[in-house]
Amino acid sequence: MEKAAFIIFELLTTLLFVACFWHAVRQKNGKVLELIFALIFGVFLEWMTIQQLEAYHYGEFLLMLDGAPICIGLGWAVIIYSGMEFVKHLEMPDYARPFLVGILALNLDLAMDAIAIRLGFWNWVIPLDWQWFGVPWGNFWAWYIVVVSYSGFLYWFRHLHKQRESVWLRNTYPLLAFLFAVVILAITNYIFANVFAKTELVSAMSMLLIILAGGVIIYVVKPGLKKDAYVDKVILAVPLIFHTFFIVFGFAGGFYATLPILGVIGLTMFAMGLGIHLWPWWCKKRINSGT
Repeated sequence: MEKAAFIIFELLTTLLFVACFWHAVRQKNGKVLELIFALIFGVFLEWMTIQQLEAYHYGEFLLMLDGAPICIGLGWAVIIYSGMEFVKHLEMPDYARPFLVGILALNLDLAMDAIAIRLGFWNWVIPLDWQWFGVPWGNFWAWYIVVVSYSGFLYWFRHLHKQRESVWLRNTYPLLAFLFAVVILAITNYIFANVFAKTELVSAMSMLLIILAGGVIIYVVKPGLKKDAYVDKVILAVPLIFHTFFIVFGFAGGFYATLPILGVIGLTMFAMGLGIHLWPWWCKKRINSGT
């Protein structure tokens, strides 16, 4: 079953990337480059983190680059891309958008990481009964930093491009976002490993603090739907497929039966993620029904 899970996961991430690539091509506004550099960023950050921290290692995927699976890079790319594409339907300032994109990514990781390690996709250096069911608190710190930093720099460089109408910036801003995000990740990895990860309590508190700060920003700006917001099927497919995959293998692998709380978390995150992405449909339905 585990071997089948590896193959299916690689196939699904590839199909999702192809779908997002097609989605980006249709927009003709730099989204293709953003997606491609998100893929490069995803593979590179995995390789860099493995080399820098040596906190985990991956199982045997079919396509790997010096220990970093290509499918994980594809996963990073589609998660960041779909998050940003969903958030564009919301009325909110650009400075707050990366934090919501980060929260959407964490919605996936909170459910899937504990199942992924039990499938052998990757292995942490801590026992399965430590921290978040075998997943270090620092993993969620890293997920949040990765998504917020790359998407944040994309928003920033997009803004600079619009202000200055620079041809050079138009063609290079995804590369710049990638480079800046790599620097941020390297610095924060070092800080977390050498400062915050000294004790389990400090590790957990630092993770909660940084995520809470983003949550406060989102709460303060109070995002609302744009009038032309709609449910994009390609964008909805990303969280839907990721959640469904890990829920299916959570049941099939007996992980939910052995540790029911994982099932509760998986199904709760699935419901929350689906609810957020179907928000435009629900609001439009209420308007059409006159309620």
